[in-house]
Formats: sequence, C-alpha cells, structure tokens
Amino acid sequence: MRKISLLLFCLFAVGLITAQQSQDVLLTIDGKPVYAKEFKRVFSKNLSIIEEDEKQDVDEYLDLFIDYKLKVIEAEDLKLDTLPTFTGEYNIYKKQLARKFINQSEVSSQLLEEAYDRLQQEVNASHILFNLAADASPEDTLKVYEQALKVRNEILASDKDFSSFAKKYSEDPSARQNGGDLGWFGVFNMVYPFENGAYETEVGEISMPVRSKFGYHLVKVNDKRKNEGEVTVAHIMIESGKDDEAAKEQIEKLYTQLQEGAQFEDLAKQYSDDKNTAVNGGKLNTFKRGRLNSEKFEDAAFSLNEEGEISKPIQSKYGWHIIKLLKKDAVGIFEQEKFILERNIKKDSRAQLIASEVLAKIKSTYELKEDDSDLSYFKKNIEKNITAEPWEDNELTSIPQKDLISIKQEGKTYADFAKYVASRQKQSTKFKNTNDALEAWYEDFKDGFYREYHREHLEEVDQEYAHVIEEYRNGLLLFDLMEKKVWNAAKEDSIALQKYYDKHQSDFVSSPKIEGVIASTSNKSLLKEARKALKKKELEEVKENFEEVIFNSGEFGINDSSLPEDFKVKEGVSKIYQNNGTYVVVKVNEVEKAEALTFEESKGQVISAYQNELEDRWIASLRAKHKVEVNKATLAKLKKEFE
Repeated sequence: MRKISLLLFCLFAVGLITAQQSQDVLLTIDGKPVYAKEFKRVFSKNLSIIEEDEKQDVDEYLDLFIDYKLKVIEAEDLKLDTLPTFTGEYNIYKKQLARKFINQSEVSSQLLEEAYDRLQQEVNASHILFNLAADASPEDTLKVYEQALKVRNEILASDKDFSSFAKKYSEDPSARQNGGDLGWFGVFNMVYPFENGAYETEVGEISMPVRSKFGYHLVKVNDKRKNEGEVTVAHIMIESGKDDEAAKEQIEKLYTQLQEGAQFEDLAKQYSDDKNTAVNGGKLNTFKRGRLNSEKFEDAAFSLNEEGEISKPIQSKYGWHIIKLLKKDAVGIFEQEKFILERNIKKDSRAQLIASEVLAKIKSTYELKEDDSDLSYFKKNIEKNITAEPWEDNELTSIPQKDLISIKQEGKTYADFAKYVASRQKQSTKFKNTNDALEAWYEDFKDGFYREYHREHLEEVDQEYAHVIEEYRNGLLLFDLMEKKVWNAAKEDSIALQKYYDKHQSDFVSSPKIEGVIASTSNKSLLKEARKALKKKELEEVKENFEEVIFNSGEFGINDSSLPEDFKVKEGVSKIYQNNGTYVVVKVNEVEKAEALTFEESKGQVISAYQNELEDRWIASLRAKHKVEVNKATLAKLKKEFE
C-alpha cells in the first residue's frame, strides 16, 4: 500500500520536458528554477480528484510540492536511480506503458458500428469444436474443415438433438457435461470470429464451420433476446445457515418494517449478513445479466422497473433477500456507449485488425534508411534453400560491417538481420524458396525495428507519455528513499521504538467492547414494552412475547454500526435510541473497557507513529540543507488564477 500511495502522491510531480526559459519561475532550489507551469499542471490535476475545499489551498500544495522536490533531489544525490533494483523495475514499467500508449490507435468506424449493433442483443448458443492449431498447414486445415462440414450435414439430416452430436464429436472437454451449451452471451464475451458466427446465424440455424484460434466451430443459435442493459441494486440478505425457517421469519419481519416506512438503507446497515455491502446500505456493484452466480437474484433484480421499487423476499442459494432497485440503465445511444466500445475493441481480438493502422502511423513519423533494399547481398550469399534445410548465420562470409536499416543515428546491422533470418528459419515456413522467405522476413524485420525505435523514443513525440513516465520514475525513487530514510529506520531501531512507546503510552489503548443484546424495530411503542421486559425477564421469553422486534445478541465493538453513535456504554438496559432509521434498545451484560496495550500488542501502531515523527524531522533537515526561495509575484498570479 505504501508503494501505491507514494506513486499516487507523485501526481504532485511533473518532469520538465521541454525548454522552459520563457516560463514564469515559481521557486528556486539552490538557485535552480522550478517553473510555474509544472506546479500548475499537478495542482489542476489534484483539484479534479479532491473535493474538500480546505484541501484545495495553493499554499498547502506548494509546501507539499517543495517537500516532494527536495526528496527527489535527495534520492538523486544518493544515486538511487543507478541501483539495479530501480533500473530493472523502471525499465519494465517503461516498456509496458509505452506499449499501452502505442496501441491507443483510433478504432475504425466500421468496427464501432458493428459492436454497437451487437450490443443491442444477446445470443444463446451451443457449439461443437474441432481442434486445430493456429499455425496448421493448409492440408491439415482443409482436413478439419471437411470434418466439420461432414458433421454439420449429418446434424441437418438427423432429427436428433444438437447436444447429442456435441457430446459425440466436440473436442471441447466441457461438451460431455453441457452438450456444447454456452448459455447467454453478448458482444466481446467470445473471441471475435466465434462472435461473428453467432450473431450472423439465425435462431434455430447452424452456422457453416467458423475458424477461431482454437479450431473450427459449428455454432447452433438457440435464441436471441434484447440486451436489458445493467442494474444497480441494494439488498438485505439473511443467511439461511442451518435454520432456514428462522432466516425466512426474519426477512419477512424486515419486509413488514419496510412496508411500514422504515428506510431500506438503515435496515441493511443494521441487519444484512452481507457485511461487505451492509456498510453502504446494501448497495451492490452495477451488473449485467449473467454476471452474478445466481439466476434467481438476477431475475428478481431485472424484474424491478421503477427506481426505489422493492422486491418481496426471495430465496437464493445464499439465503433470503429483499432487493431495492437503485438504477436501471438500458443500452445508451451510440455517443454514450462509444468510449467503452472503443476500449473493449482495443482489448479484444479485433485489435489485430487495427494493428496495421498503428504501424502505418509509426512509419509516417520516422524516415527509415535502407542500405540494401533488394537484399542482394543475402540473396547472393545464402546458397542453401533455407525453407527446406538448416542454415546458420555464421555460414555467411565477408558480411558488411554496417547498418542495413537505420533511423537517424540508430540502426540494425547486416549481422542483426542474418541472426533474425536464422531464428525465423527454424520456425515452420510456407515459402517455396529462399528469396520469397527473405523478402517476407525483411518486411517483418523492418516493422519490428520501427516499433522498437518508436517505443524507445516515445518521450520525444508523446508529451503525455513523457509526463507519466517521469512521474513513475520519481515515485519509484521516493519509495526507495522513504524505505531507506524512514520506514526501515523506524522498524530496525528497537531502542528508539521503545522510547517512543514509553513517552506516548497513553496513545496506545484497546477499543472497548460490550457483550449483550440489541433490540430494534420501527415501532417505538412496541420497543418501550420490550425494553421493560428486558429489564425483568430472560431473553428467550422476551423474544417469544415480542415477535415483531428483532434481537441481535453477541459481542459488539463500540464503533459497530448496529450501535447508536451517542450510545452510553454501561451495564444494564439502555434508553431508546434512534439508529439507522429504526428504534434501538441495548441491554449490556458486560463491558470490556479500554485498556493500555503493551509494547508488543501495539507495536504496529508504535512503528507507524514513530515513522511519521521521523519523516517530519527528516523533512525539516532537508529544508535546512537546501535554500528554497519562492517567487511571490508568480505565486500571487497562481492564486488569482485558482480563486
């Protein structure tokens, strides 16, 4: 978490990418300028993600920004950017990020329109798979295709169920159990060629053999339906456990309270056994059909139509639920869906269709020089038929000692291409002779060099990439620096930790708890009677006499959401409180008071607190070590701009 947090903090930092002599100087550190443009960019970025007005203060950010710049200087002074651990991780990320930026090409309008059309509909289909390697020979490909076609004709001539043929012929291991049934799916859920076969085949029909990376498929379309979009719901769940009847009884009580006007979110916080969602009033992440592992729950959720509508109690394999519709989104118009469709196309196998667009743009950016475009040296000196017999690059003599291809001052030599040919020659080949293979591989060799050069020089042509990679670099440096100066220093200095604990012992105490019963209902008069009974009678007897009241017993921390915020912790039966929209009475049988924690019990807290103190002292020393001067006129202009 520290590493992630530190990298996020580096939103405060931006490398100086272009010449900045003409820009306003915001401050100097040891006489070196830091420009207003840099601070302005990071401050603007943070304004978009931080809402609290009190955290949008230019002076506060300037202090953080200065601290950050001082830390980066310190890391560079210590040469942390030369350590193998740093350079290894930085270079890996740099390649990954470059790949991401390079692949952000424009998606063709044809693919977008096709994806949007398919977004309107979902398909239910079955299939039969005939395995075939992606690089299979033409002979093997034809053989498998004819086998698939033969099975298709057999199915069409038979009155037997498609599933029986799937179990008999399909090489998909799951077909033996499911008869090839794939259930419902939508656009982007299957590999693109299979998706084409499914969407382009009519209901009840069987496609012609469809080729994907897995082999050939026969696709039987069982049904098609309108895409219902997605829903956002909240739920109250009572686990069935060993006593399903008790769970059903409790969910019905909660449903009655909702009918009487209780707030859904309050009851979810108070009673739901789904603790992950209870704290948010039972709210689940938005989902589409088929995304949850419960068809009953999905059916109930999608059957709701009006926002705020509440279902009757329903049972799933997880327990009993009451569901409230928060939002229902049908498929949006094209402009609304366009961004997500573009993102999915780039991640999908469709991306192969736009790879040529990316390469074309790269080629238009740089000028490639070729020393021997017709490969005359290689065609003359490679005497073997490299498509039929082994060949090694060391068989060449008098190989030219110069670049075969180059961009500016960087290139690939004749020897590099010879090694490339040797590596490609070891792979299966479909070429008839050496010259055909050389010409095809030379084009691939050039394309690879274009991509490699572009990746290594991306900072020069893509300013956004340059900013991001600089932020990441500085984030890594700061992580290593903080680990060295603060985190490890605090953990390893056991004597200092003990002294800090002794000095601040009153800060490290346990949280108090209670053992007892929480009784709640939306009926205040009824709860008054139950409260009187709790003072005089055993809990089981009270439960029998007040069936509409919900009783939760056990151990509760004082910050438990089931307890009122202003609850007075003491033994006995409490007054009536309001909590989460219901009336609550707490019977406290025993109070476990807060107690001082030992050093070992509080060691994690002690380390964290001591690290904060160490960092404050260290920052003060950096401030004393370097001369920082702020240009008040430039700062005033910035403040006015961000008013």
